Amino acid sequence: MFTDNTYFIGEIMLPNLVGNNSNAVQLARSIDQYEEEILIDLLGYKLYSLLIADLDETGDPQSQIFIDLVNGAEFTHSYLGHDYLLKWKGLKNTSKQSILAYYTFYKYVERDVTHLSGVGTVLAKGEKGNRASSVNKMVNAWERMRTLYGKISPEYKRFYDRPILGSELPCVFNADPSAYNFLFANKSNYPDWIFTPKWNINAFGI
Repeated sequence: MFTDNTYFIGEIMLPNLVGNNSNAVQLARSIDQYEEEILIDLLGYKLYSLLIADLDETGDPQSQIFIDLVNGAEFTHSYLGHDYLLKWKGLKNTSKQSILAYYTFYKYVERDVTHLSGVGTVLAKGEKGNRASSVNKMVNAWERMRTLYGKISPEYKRFYDRPILGSELPCVFNADPSAYNFLFANKSNYPDWIFTPKWNINAFGI
């Protein structure tokens, strides 16, 4: 919908995505599934549905609030008594850094790591290869996703470990140009916003 295989480069590169081979087809299916999943968590089902309904036949948003959400926009962010001008990158962008791509990568590898090479993530060594854990790549992708999504410190988990109506969220937690901070700064434009926090993980799964 908003991402494609061109986003899976650099640290989240996936091999053999050219044409209609099995890897490309599997990734396309994963994008369809996981984009919807993470967008509902970020926006809430109603706002997600309004976003989808606003897209034209080419997948471009028509209303300004959704153009800003999808393509990015500057916004004024208030934090610790100071106002900052920040730029939300958008759900899709030319820098190819997207909440949707990082989340899809994480879930794709979590579900079936063998799709990375056919035998697992491979670290080249001479003419042969040795299997290497994909955990560090997954954790890195997850934390990259959280930075764009919106981080809430772990000490708040007992208060926010559930979906929360945007107008009921009491504060911001950092000065990142994240989706959370963008939506918080523009709550009046997104009255149906419901946010589901994504908590940190590490190599031990906690």
